[in-house]
Amino acid sequence: MISIRRSSKKDLPAVMDFIATHWRSDHVLAKNRSLMVWQHCYEDECNYFLAMDQDVLVGVLGYIPSKRFDDELSTKSNIVWLALWKVRDDYQSSMLGLKLLKALESLEPNSVMAVNGINLDHPPMYKALGFQVYELGQFYLSNPNKPQIIIQKPKNLSLATAIPGRAILERIDNYDLDNIRASHLKTSVFKTIEYFRKRFTLHPFYDYKLHWIYLDGSLRAAIASRIAVHNSSRVLRIVDFIGDPDVLAHCGSAFQKLMDERSVEYMDFWQYGICSSVLERAGFHKVDPNGKLVCPNYFEPFTAKNGRILCCIKGSLEKSFIICRADGDQDRPNQL
Repeated sequence: MISIRRSSKKDLPAVMDFIATHWRSDHVLAKNRSLMVWQHCYEDECNYFLAMDQDVLVGVLGYIPSKRFDDELSTKSNIVWLALWKVRDDYQSSMLGLKLLKALESLEPNSVMAVNGINLDHPPMYKALGFQVYELGQFYLSNPNKPQIIIQKPKNLSLATAIPGRAILERIDNYDLDNIRASHLKTSVFKTIEYFRKRFTLHPFYDYKLHWIYLDGSLRAAIASRIAVHNSSRVLRIVDFIGDPDVLAHCGSAFQKLMDERSVEYMDFWQYGICSSVLERAGFHKVDPNGKLVCPNYFEPFTAKNGRILCCIKGSLEKSFIICRADGDQDRPNQL
């Protein structure tokens, strides 16, 4: 008799062993308990649904609710980001994967369901389950003050460089957390300043930096970013954004200054929902996944090729919404 239940911390060894045995033995969530606890647990509960055949674990569905980073989202709007979803091969015919999803939807009946970074072959499956599929775009700015080692391109192709703008970035230091909570910055229904604080400043492994964006003295937005490294090369990755996206059109000078301060070859920004023309006004170019310019997506391990990130959503969203790299578990460590 197969039963489905929510997991607790005492189930973690079995879940991690399941991932190692039935997904991939070198998967970071099969090896690093601290990351597993950070991403999926709070108090004694863990955000996994388990399919049990008596005492044997035969399927798992991990998830990350946005309210994990701000309790206020449970009364406003909550997005549940699906993460690792796996059923043992010999149980595939029992529709266990669907049953795990239905159990999660029953627990979170008023939440939006989403997945960031689905397999490129899986859009038809998600569409059949009622999801809408979107594709994030990768936008980049090169730093003309550094040699370009990571980006590969034909000799006759010019790189994207910053276009001067009036916006100013201001670093949000960790000791200024009270001001983050008190900020009156206009935020999304699905993402708050408190969400930003807990998601990024408290991360146990990545050293995220947060910046306010001001335009003509008015606070307009905030970004989260981190450095990715390959050999001696450094790259700045904007992983999340909150606020008025139109301010990004004025950020060219500020982003150039930030690249110089962080000593990076270029910066990139994966997102869906911000108009391409807004980013282009700051100098960004969109990367063609099949184009001749190579701006790598994967750094852990490093892969010298372009990538694609597909996202799917089920439920009611605002007319305008923004999805970024750090939504779900796309921006988690893969090598610890």
